Amino acid sequence: MASPQKMAATVRLATEADAAALIELRRKLFSETSFMLWEPAEFTQTAEQERARIARLNSQPNSLVLLAEQGTQAVGLLSAVGGERNRLRHAAALALGVARSHWGQGVATAMVREAVAWSARIGLKRLELTVHTSNLAAVSVYLRCGFQVEGVRRSSLFVEGAYVDEYLMSLLHG
Repeated sequence: MASPQKMAATVRLATEADAAALIELRRKLFSETSFMLWEPAEFTQTAEQERARIARLNSQPNSLVLLAEQGTQAVGLLSAVGGERNRLRHAAALALGVARSHWGQGVATAMVREAVAWSARIGLKRLELTVHTSNLAAVSVYLRCGFQVEGVRRSSLFVEGAYVDEYLMSLLHG
């Protein structure tokens, strides 16, 4: 029997109405991988707080929240948080998470490409992010989308009893 074909995920701007689904997705992400910043027990954000976060970020000219869906299921989240000070407004920091069930299906690449296109469209000079040096799949996505490694943040995280290094990566427009 042939396995059912995976339907491609769609990427769109998250809205305040997505808050509950994003809270559920974030809880899932934090529990199924140690590559995310938050530990599961630390994440206590409510749907109302998430609604406010989405509204705040999407109202800033250099920030946004993207949602990847497969059908009606939230499977990926990307936040771009732009600098608030004048000297930082040209840049945004990305945070990305994709449900383990959708790893290797192009969801992360689609979300990062959408963020890169958005940042160019609005005139940002710089996108940046950090990623565990051992997260080779994510590093590959970022390199494929035009990011470069700027350096290593040594022992920057303490994960499951061990210190972990992160790459600082960036993409510059123009």
